[in-house]
Amino acid sequence: MFYKYNAWDPKLIIGQILSIQCLYYILLAGILYLLDSMFSSSLSLEQMFEYQSINTHSQSGRVVMTAFLINSLFGSFCLKYIVERSKKCLDHSATVTFIHFIIVWIVSGFPKTVVWWAIQLIGMVIMAMIGEYLCMRKELMDIPLQRGKDLDSTPITIPPSPHTSSPIMNPKNNSNGNSGGSNNNIFNNSINSSGGSSSSINSIGNGNNPYQPIELEILTHQDKQDEHDD
Repeated sequence: MFYKYNAWDPKLIIGQILSIQCLYYILLAGILYLLDSMFSSSLSLEQMFEYQSINTHSQSGRVVMTAFLINSLFGSFCLKYIVERSKKCLDHSATVTFIHFIIVWIVSGFPKTVVWWAIQLIGMVIMAMIGEYLCMRKELMDIPLQRGKDLDSTPITIPPSPHTSSPIMNPKNNSNGNSGGSNNNIFNNSINSSGGSSSSINSIGNGNNPYQPIELEILTHQDKQDEHDD
């Protein structure tokens, strides 16, 4: 959705970071709202931006801890639809965690609890690994035709080999070709469909054509039958 093939766009990267960060907090707020409603806890911004809210000795702390881990799973789906590249999932997961760390540092000070650091690191790993798996599956899918136009499709030109014995690929055989310098008709002789005899098609190209014109012989059904009888 947001990815461009063979292009490095700083605006696109910034847009991806902002989109993932906003969705990260929106989903986290929704999960906290559901869990707080189930366990009769009060929803507040301190649960998101204060490192003291994540702990193991209180029910509200365990609720916040569970919400962060669940949010990491939903964050991996954000990576699938926004980043779309498996090799960039770890970078964006680390960016989300780092931005959250800066905000928490500004709001409540430098985090000093091991539980907060453990939850953030575990959440980052979960988000990166599952996001990488989902993006990898998406990369292995067939590319739609309307998106295939963005791919780099540079044609590959194969020069003729001077060692080949084919009269078509060897440009040295061009000496017997037409040197008039003007375009002639590709098909010089028409197929004689009523005479029953073999007809020939002379392929005469441009005088500048490096390849030897060839002659094709088309046999009718009657000619094949005569050859078989002989």
